[in-house]
Amino acid sequence: MDLIEHTFTIQWIGPMNYEEYKSYIRNQETLSSDLFNLYYFEARKDGRCNWSKYVGIHKQNDGIDKRLNTSHEHLGTFIKAEAKHMRIWIGSFANIKDQKTENVDIVETLLIKAYPSLLNVKKKRSLPQNSICIINTYYTTSEDVVKKKSDKPSVFDDVLIYLEESECFMHGNLTKMRGL
Repeated sequence: MDLIEHTFTIQWIGPMNYEEYKSYIRNQETLSSDLFNLYYFEARKDGRCNWSKYVGIHKQNDGIDKRLNTSHEHLGTFIKAEAKHMRIWIGSFANIKDQKTENVDIVETLLIKAYPSLLNVKKKRSLPQNSICIINTYYTTSEDVVKKKSDKPSVFDDVLIYLEESECFMHGNLTKMRGL
């Protein structure tokens, strides 16, 4: 039996266009931008094009805006083309103690390997070095829980598990959860 060595909850904020993202990061009431180590975007230049999807990381604790900006190798082309179809999510570990370089790397590797439709190339051949479970939760910029499926990243499942020993991926979405 595979033992799951790591379980992380990732809290995603979005969807936002680029201007909303910049405003959100600058807002004094927003969590410090250095807590956001993950980002995901889907963009297309117009309604006739397919969505381009990309997940990335920012390891330094100097703010995600140092990585996710107009000079980004993929997002920058959509910003410069003033793409009208852009959705950005930024993610943080729910437990701040989990915010470590090796954990950021293992989460990115799992997401890239599990979802082949992502533009990412570098880590497509890699497998995570450990068994891992990721629970994705989604919030709006006002920190309300995202309830509509259309407002979540189109590629991610709510739960994603990789079992290292058997090299097995499992994924799925949570059904409607109700509070007591």
